[in-house]
Amino acid sequence: MHFDRCKVVAAGIIQVLFAIQAAAGAPVADAGSVEQLPKLALGEVLLVADDVYSASNKNRESHVDDQGQSAQAEELFQRARKACGQGEVDTAMRYAARVLAADPDHHEARQLLGYLSVGDSWGGGYAARRFERGEIWNPRFGWLRAEDLQRWKADERPLGKRWITLEEDTRRHRTIEDGWRLRTDHFEIVTNHSREAAAELAAQVETLYRVWQQLFGDFYLAKSDLLRRLDQKKVSGHRRQPFSVVYYRSRDQYNSALRSQQPRIDITLGIYFDTTRKSHFFAEPQQNPGTLYHEAVHQFFQESGRSAKKVGALGNAWAIEGVACYFESLMNLPREEQSGLGPSGAGRFFTIGTASAGRLPAARHRRLIDDYYVPLAELSPMGTSDLQQREDLAQLYTQSAGLATFFMHYQDGIYRKQFGELLRLLYTGRDTPGKLSELVGVGYPQLDRQYREFMEHLTMPPATHRTSPDGSPSLRANLVN
Repeated sequence: MHFDRCKVVAAGIIQVLFAIQAAAGAPVADAGSVEQLPKLALGEVLLVADDVYSASNKNRESHVDDQGQSAQAEELFQRARKACGQGEVDTAMRYAARVLAADPDHHEARQLLGYLSVGDSWGGGYAARRFERGEIWNPRFGWLRAEDLQRWKADERPLGKRWITLEEDTRRHRTIEDGWRLRTDHFEIVTNHSREAAAELAAQVETLYRVWQQLFGDFYLAKSDLLRRLDQKKVSGHRRQPFSVVYYRSRDQYNSALRSQQPRIDITLGIYFDTTRKSHFFAEPQQNPGTLYHEAVHQFFQESGRSAKKVGALGNAWAIEGVACYFESLMNLPREEQSGLGPSGAGRFFTIGTASAGRLPAARHRRLIDDYYVPLAELSPMGTSDLQQREDLAQLYTQSAGLATFFMHYQDGIYRKQFGELLRLLYTGRDTPGKLSELVGVGYPQLDRQYREFMEHLTMPPATHRTSPDGSPSLRANLVN
């Protein structure tokens, strides 16, 4: 069981901008080392290509307008192909996504990412079946018959073979037990808020899942399956057992429904129960995307393979919470900074692990200003119950967020694979308190020193726009202590 505490925002923290390297336009790595994808110095940019669930999705058309763009797509796909051969699933996923920044309809890259052709767009096997039945995905209502769209817009709703008013439909779904159910390729949303809320939430978690796949792809896809995709074998592109998400109309309903499972439910903004395999959220102004990302990521890790019972009970609980907190830093890249990253309709660009996002500013403040830090040798043996019983729980959450970001991005990600392996061992119940040090080949005291160095390097002067060597815009700033 996981629950998100109140966010801690330290007063007086200097918000910093930092280097953002163009996701698709940056020079690709040397062909002999596919692991070295273009990254941010701190954080990185990821593309989620438009698909059937995207609010911005348009009918498919050719976006490749010059030979240079086509050549770039093919060069990037060769990097993806090489990563497949080396069994680097997440690396292959990131390269395939970058291919789509240059050519959104590159069939081989779409196949590698698990997409199928769905009418004039792209989606998974579930979307394809709905389309074959004459249905469309509408960003406001979700799946419906194409010929019924105007009646939906007129606030009519289907009930069997007849139509009822929106008011009657709302009364029929006023409790969560009778809530609307909306299915996508990877999720099932149940809500008593509205059909519109279900469709909006479904699109949001589909996007989050695509981001997660690019960073932790080998949690859900084996090397053999990756190679089958590369060989153009048919893919399902959907989950047979979708992730289950429950979305309540109000906090009061959320609290009442879940208090028996979690007595401290009142202090949470969202919760995932690994026992019932459901995430729960509510619709009120105090909600924020970070909570959704945090709890959904717990669900992705727990349900994307065979997981042990009581994950993190015997140690390394900080890593489970830290990686979920890391995803709280996921942000849309502002539209004005997307120019040159890809053609119109390529998709949406996101940043993650950036110095001014999520809990990272608070983590830096705690380490450098407050001098708060629990050494890894002391932190690693702590299980989930040990963590939750501490009075400094909020501080430990921010430190865990900082540590996860450190292991993902320190020196362009030299510890990323090992951190991913620790998480794999955690979720299969095969980790030990000293396993992370063993995996990276560095003692905990040295890792503690490197973490402080990483935090010191987060402070930067305001970034200035300039042009990267290939002509695409980027943000650059020099690191300062």
